[in-house]
Amino acid sequence: MPRKLATSKAPRRSPGRPAAGQPGQRERILDAATDLFSRQGVAGTPVKAIATLAGVTPALVHYYFGDRELLLDAVIDEKVQPLVARFFAGSQADDEPLAMLVGIATRLIRAVAEAPWFPGLWIREVASDDGALRERVLKRFALERAGALMAPLAAAIGRGQLNPGLEPALVVPSLIGLTLLPLATTHIWRRLPGAEAVDTDALVRHVTALLAHGLAAPPATASAKPPGGARRKARTARHSTESA
Repeated sequence: MPRKLATSKAPRRSPGRPAAGQPGQRERILDAATDLFSRQGVAGTPVKAIATLAGVTPALVHYYFGDRELLLDAVIDEKVQPLVARFFAGSQADDEPLAMLVGIATRLIRAVAEAPWFPGLWIREVASDDGALRERVLKRFALERAGALMAPLAAAIGRGQLNPGLEPALVVPSLIGLTLLPLATTHIWRRLPGAEAVDTDALVRHVTALLAHGLAAPPATASAKPPGGARRKARTARHSTESA
């Protein structure tokens, strides 16, 4: 009898193991990693935890991202940087400076409302001294973004359009702190009486009010008034003249 030709069989996957290349796998892994990094930190998040949250195996995490460094690169390039770009979208160099800064803060708050992972990730992994994402963020876009605003801010201060007490290098870090810190500490201040009513619109109003009063140049009439001691001395001298 003629022999039957041997046929090769595809290796069988273990039950429940998702096959590589299924739609949405890579995005789910990236979303899971970003979420866990924001809540637990990069150092506190093993690959197995990312795989579990994404509904895949650890092998598939390595399949799509190779190693942890490449995964961190993807988080910055595909999640963090596009979101930060939204904060600055629409800002022009010739914009009125106060309106430009209020606009950046407003867009930041509203964009982060759709990306609740951002404040925790920024505080844990960018703002802290040992943050795993700090150097990536600084070198790839943060220093460039903030640096591009320094000259226009310094010029606006010199023209009297902004508060003369401002330091140009500290304006953007202050704006970030004013917006991100309340967003990152919601679980704390929500316990205060009445705080449960604070929503995104209320936070935008609050930050806008702080920026408008803190950044705006003082009124010309107020700056023209002599200090209280000088006014008292002037009155004393006038009375002495009249008495003589």
